[in-house]
Amino acid sequence: MNLPTGRRPRRSWPWLAAASLALSCACGDAADLPKDLEPGVRYPLALTPLPGGTRVLVWGANFDRMYRAGKVRAFDTRSERWTGSDLEVAGFVGGAALQLSAAATPSAPVRALMTSRETDDITLVSFDKAEPLTLSCGGHDAFGRCSRTFPPARNEDTALSVGADPMGIEVRPWAANRWLVTTVALGDGRVSLLLADDKGTVKPAGHLGLGAGVIAVRTAPATGVTYVSDARAPALHTFTVRPDDANPTTKVQIVAGQAIALPAGTGSDFAHGLALSADGGRLYVAHRSPAALIAVDVAAGVGGKPRNVVAAVVPLGGLPSELTLAPTGPGGTELAYVSSFGDDAIWVVDPGLRQVVQRIALPHAPYGLATADVPQPTGDKDVPGGWTLYATLFGAHQVVALSIGAGPGVLGARRTIRGAP
Repeated sequence: MNLPTGRRPRRSWPWLAAASLALSCACGDAADLPKDLEPGVRYPLALTPLPGGTRVLVWGANFDRMYRAGKVRAFDTRSERWTGSDLEVAGFVGGAALQLSAAATPSAPVRALMTSRETDDITLVSFDKAEPLTLSCGGHDAFGRCSRTFPPARNEDTALSVGADPMGIEVRPWAANRWLVTTVALGDGRVSLLLADDKGTVKPAGHLGLGAGVIAVRTAPATGVTYVSDARAPALHTFTVRPDDANPTTKVQIVAGQAIALPAGTGSDFAHGLALSADGGRLYVAHRSPAALIAVDVAAGVGGKPRNVVAAVVPLGGLPSELTLAPTGPGGTELAYVSSFGDDAIWVVDPGLRQVVQRIALPHAPYGLATADVPQPTGDKDVPGGWTLYATLFGAHQVVALSIGAGPGVLGARRTIRGAP
């Protein structure tokens, strides 16, 4: 996910004016600034649902603070209130963090990884499963913020780089009780493959270059093919990764695949968010020129190779940014929800019908999206439970919830995530 111009703040700020964001200037050295004590998350960018549907992590960036720290905290989906502790994190949060799943080793701590566009690194955040949720990280910088996890501080070895302006990140179980972490960098197109162990240690395992503009990454489980979106070219990049024959616990082998051509409009901004269907056979792309939801058939074909062909193009409006899926259509069919930063709306698409079935208007530019099947709350009739759509309203500093379990056309009232329970 990225901001409208695809640039991070330290390089360019004009998109802030375009988004009508008011900046405030703090005086004095950054070390004199107080911690961000706001109850929510300013400029929320990304949402990460936790297992069980009871909590969602919210990642934001405090653009109007001198040192532009970010923050992560969680809300309880059953009460729709912020819960537990929060953490300030160093650098400009890219908003493309994904949960580090503990599925392969149930005894391991639960963690999440965050890419930082400002400092060109990633940060690891751990959390427990107790109530209230407690967030923690391995180390802090001089300002008390979570410090980088990778690459190591004061290391000039380019092999340890995650590239300029790292954006997308994917974490999946790997060989030898490890996780494979894949990051893609918008600024220089570097794809970094990292291996994380059950202690949270992250080490480089390989890399390749795809060219500036790459944003999001998803891997199809059935075929093992990884897909990367490109905002500066009408195409999806593909590659496969497998354990290195000689060093399976420390290295990987990367095989580049053939790019998939996407429709090209008259603009210069193309593919952004990616999402895979529940059966893994369709890859959906939030595309900007033309503004559309693009469905790519990535199911295995003859010989087990993915088909990798564009199956449908559903026109949308505005600036499609992120998308999420949920089985909320007729008979439990899957619907796609696409945030449109440019027209203050979320577009709901039925991929089977290949058409828009609803447009959800919101008061301010939606960006990050997530869906969760929320367990039925007890004693709170204002929170109905069931399938719920969450959206970040970037400049409004809000996260909102909408009930979507009844299907398109039947939405519950929009609810804002509020203070502590």
